[in-house]
Amino acid sequence: MSIVNRPTISTGVCTVQTGHFVVENGYSNTVTTGPGGGNTVLAGQNDVGIRFGTFDPHLDLEFTPPNYARSSLGGTMATGSTDMTFGAKYELGYTDKASWGVAGFATVPSGTSAFTGGNAQFTGDFNWGYTLNSTFGVNGTLAAGALSGINTAGQPQSYFAFIPSIELTATLPGAPNELFGEYAYYSAAGPNLGSKNFFDFGYLRDIGPHVQLDVEYGFSPTALGGQQYHYVGAGVSFMN
Repeated sequence: MSIVNRPTISTGVCTVQTGHFVVENGYSNTVTTGPGGGNTVLAGQNDVGIRFGTFDPHLDLEFTPPNYARSSLGGTMATGSTDMTFGAKYELGYTDKASWGVAGFATVPSGTSAFTGGNAQFTGDFNWGYTLNSTFGVNGTLAAGALSGINTAGQPQSYFAFIPSIELTATLPGAPNELFGEYAYYSAAGPNLGSKNFFDFGYLRDIGPHVQLDVEYGFSPTALGGQQYHYVGAGVSFMN
């Protein structure tokens, strides 16, 4: 199966090949429950929007443009755009069953006030994948980042987070399609906040050699400040 887009925390090992590009787009609706809760809608792709192959087939460049966002958190309506992210991914090596690589990302605080981290953010990933058999595979990411968010005083504040994740995939018979389930742990969920757990499940389907569709559901059972959240999302990717 040709996986173009994985709408998950794990960034994956595979890169876009020389002379090719991938454009990803999507929609998500996150419901936050508890004090100050509400809905947050993102129209765009919160992971990677555009990926370019380079002269080296093991290296690609990645760019997430601003997403349109709308929020009703705390009973206050806000619309605007999210921060931009630039990055690169490199496949270090592979065997007939395993692959591994690294990635790095830098986020520019370019979004509007309600949807920006407020400071520059930097993340480094080690990615790995292993094929268990013709149906099942497992992959994951060890990520560490100097992140940023708006603290309780309304000011941008940088913080460090370690984010390991693991994902199980199952290729289904018939047309190229796949189920996935993922778990991720955040050592810090935001400025001066504790850790959180995150689960994500979804379905991917190739429509011909160039288009892939996905749907997903994710949630965090961790209560932070009395709040929890869950979301639904859908996306479409085009590869040329």
